[in-house]
Amino acid sequence: MLLESTSATVSRLLDSRVVSQMPLGNRLALELVRLAANTVWVDYSRPRISPGPEQLLGGSAGGLVVTSTKSGTNEFRGSVFEYFRNDKSVPLPSRPAAHHPTGPACGILKSWREDTMPLTRREAVSLSLGAFSRSATAAGRPNILWLIAEDLSPDLACYGNRVVHTPNLDRLAREGMRFTNAFVTGPVCSASRSAIATGMYQTTIGAHNHRSHRDDGYRLPQGVEPFTRYLQRAGYHTSNVINAAPGVRGTGKTDFNFVTESVFDGKDWSERRKGQPFYAQVNFSETHRPFRRSPEHPIDPSRIVLPPYYPDHPSVRKDWAMYLETLQNLDVKVGKVLARLEQEGLAEDTIVFFFGDHGRPMPRGKQFLYEGGIRIPLLVRIPAKFRPAGYKPGGVSDALISAIDITATTLKLAGVEPPAHMEGRVFLGPGAQRRQFIIAARDRCDETVDRIRCVRTQRFKYIRNFFPDRPYTQQNVYKDVNYPTLAVMRQLYEEGKLSGAAAAFLAPRRPAEELYDLQADPHETRNLAEDPAHRRTLEQMRAILDRWIRETGDQGQYPEDRVMPWDRDRTEVDGWCTQSGCRASKQAGALKVRLSGDKNARLERAFVTSGGDMALEFRARSSGPALTGLSWSLITDIRNPQNRCPIQFVADGQWREYRIPFQAADDLAILTLEFAPTAGEIEFDWIRLKRAGGEVIKVWDFA
Repeated sequence: MLLESTSATVSRLLDSRVVSQMPLGNRLALELVRLAANTVWVDYSRPRISPGPEQLLGGSAGGLVVTSTKSGTNEFRGSVFEYFRNDKSVPLPSRPAAHHPTGPACGILKSWREDTMPLTRREAVSLSLGAFSRSATAAGRPNILWLIAEDLSPDLACYGNRVVHTPNLDRLAREGMRFTNAFVTGPVCSASRSAIATGMYQTTIGAHNHRSHRDDGYRLPQGVEPFTRYLQRAGYHTSNVINAAPGVRGTGKTDFNFVTESVFDGKDWSERRKGQPFYAQVNFSETHRPFRRSPEHPIDPSRIVLPPYYPDHPSVRKDWAMYLETLQNLDVKVGKVLARLEQEGLAEDTIVFFFGDHGRPMPRGKQFLYEGGIRIPLLVRIPAKFRPAGYKPGGVSDALISAIDITATTLKLAGVEPPAHMEGRVFLGPGAQRRQFIIAARDRCDETVDRIRCVRTQRFKYIRNFFPDRPYTQQNVYKDVNYPTLAVMRQLYEEGKLSGAAAAFLAPRRPAEELYDLQADPHETRNLAEDPAHRRTLEQMRAILDRWIRETGDQGQYPEDRVMPWDRDRTEVDGWCTQSGCRASKQAGALKVRLSGDKNARLERAFVTSGGDMALEFRARSSGPALTGLSWSLITDIRNPQNRCPIQFVADGQWREYRIPFQAADDLAILTLEFAPTAGEIEFDWIRLKRAGGEVIKVWDFA
């Protein structure tokens, strides 16, 4: 029900010629664009707040056009226009859109109907807006729940994986719809989540560089805002759920590359008013590394089918098995959240989306634009009372969907028309638009500066590498330390034992362009960019990307003007890495680590070998800072504080040799040397890893 009489509101506007926001029941807002000195267009067909009238109009308005839409089903179908000048009704100008400013913040009217209906002023005043949208009242609107996994590809049983046990997600797929071609716009969490939160490409809104704008006050372009604001104005309670269910704690993650406020009203849907519809999201940490075992359903590494771009190595199989077991842990948590909905009697009133924020944390996955980095699972369950036309429970769709489409579709299902500037498209129900291709972009991730773009159609994938002189595996401390599979690939590469697509991924250069036929080559191992038979396809894909870059104003073309403070200490010498509180360099045949005195300073090296009794030996000296301990991680047991030995270090400036014995109960993955919080420098002459019987496994001499 409207908070203010529509007739009175429109009357007041027409009589006073003052353009202002009108307090309609669901806070539908007027979108104002100045066409001429005495003309203003108002579009009621987009229920959203645009920039204020003072931002759009240079002065007072001498006329008003009210555009509205309605149909027998209370769904928007078209537009009806009325043009007033000097209190008279006149025909609509034939091409008013030409007078509109452009850009996402201008609230421009995107489409115009020829069958306009001139009304008298009194007819316009008495026009009822109550049926314009079913979102005008809270009654009958669905609750909406997003279940967001981290670092997850479509590796669920319902997607065909026969070794993983995911009964709760499989049930969600049976009761809902499963989408097989869903993709994020960026292969890393902050860029992807910034895009999903706004329904805009991260490259359009300046949120493309990973973990950027955390300390510079950067805000979204004018007129762009998190989509939850539209839901809030439509009467929804919004929450980022923490205590999601017994034994399930949400992370509360947002990870936006921009500054904003009032994204959520609370931390649980239980905080809403009685009868108020809710939008909620539960963010899970799974399947982000570190991986964790699933004791109830351990996975036999020998049963895993590895992608052909990995070496078939026992440690790689263990790493992959740990990823899948972590996925099983996620499934248990999702089941508990869905059970809560049922226990609270909300299941039949709640639309559930399940999806990942980007692909799996593996080489050629996360941070890359191959399928493993951008293709995600997407399950959507809609209760019978809210099902739009074309929705089939238990159905499977191969439609191309971008993650920003999830945003637009969520608004539409809530009865809120997606704003005109939003780049996401509705993929369910009336107004659904089928994509011919999706676009994804990768820019700086951590300390690794890069720029990659891709176009993906139903059959082909085109990738453009803007820095072909750099390797795929240029320094990235996070991956270099935490990806055992990558460590195995590097070790085999150094030994001359790596071949095929795996070896190509470690090459010192990469091609400027890549083209893959996904029907014939789903793992993207045969680059067709230089194949004359695919020249036409290559040129078509190039043109699509060039046009997208131009039309969206891809901001990745402009270099970042600063180094993030949290990336400054990320250094690497012969695979030994620092992340915070210290920096490493190689000087005069020694590894030098300069410490700033911060806590948690450490030097780490990923190295994979079979477990057993071992010892780390090294020759070092320091006049101030001291080593305090050695920690080791196993592929099957990462960052366990029990896997640690203290070091009795003497900081007297003299070279000394140290030997720290330890036992690795399974395959070794990471070695960590820990430092006391003291400023200064420690030098290492050499470091070596040995078996208890004296066999030398690896030597680092820093020559």
